[in-house]
Amino acid sequence: MAAARLSGSTGDAHRDMDGREALADECIERVLQAHREAGKENVLEPVVFLIDCEDPIGSELARAWEGDDAVDGAILAGAEQSDDARDDSWAITTLVRAVGFAECRREVVELFPYLAASFEAPPPAGQILIVVVAYGGAGTFTAARSE
Repeated sequence: MAAARLSGSTGDAHRDMDGREALADECIERVLQAHREAGKENVLEPVVFLIDCEDPIGSELARAWEGDDAVDGAILAGAEQSDDARDDSWAITTLVRAVGFAECRREVVELFPYLAASFEAPPPAGQILIVVVAYGGAGTFTAARSE
């Protein structure tokens, strides 16, 4: 059986944000790939979401986008894979999806008002805006684009 992993907040806002940042770092290749694919699909100023599907808030968002069956199936498949893993500290089910900045500006701020400052302007040239939904909340980060 997979090792237990925290779902939701640790109760410490700084630790939660550190966890979100570590998850973004761990999944950076998937984030960069989602950004590249969004560019090919002509998504304007893509913002990449990295969502922990096992987090209470992340689960709601992932299920709204992908549906219950898809999320439940991905979680089950991930649990089966982590049974064989030696280090399953990151054995969580994540959804990575890019959405245009203009859409995010409206909807993310409605869901997470505390992220409003991150959506006052698009990220600087050469940067990707990443929204990580995990640890019972959300945080934003930037990463250098890879072309």
